[in-house]
Amino acid sequence: MAIVEPSCPADHPDRGLQCQLALEPAFHELAERAAESGWTEDEIAYALLEFAGALFKSNSVNGETERAIDRAMATR
Repeated sequence: MAIVEPSCPADHPDRGLQCQLALEPAFHELAERAAESGWTEDEIAYALLEFAGALFKSNSVNGETERAIDRAMATR
């Protein structure tokens, strides 16, 4: 399934909403497929929240690591 590309710059106030709208069809398709496989809606929602939380944490940690590397390189 194709996902619509953003049509506004990264700092635009509606960018997050635009991303949600772009992902919504794929999200619903994934949830439907999981439900058809026998998972409950609560199990699916919980799993997706866990995935989202892990991605958010990973991005945060990676950003911190990149900033630490930049600081270390600047002191050379």
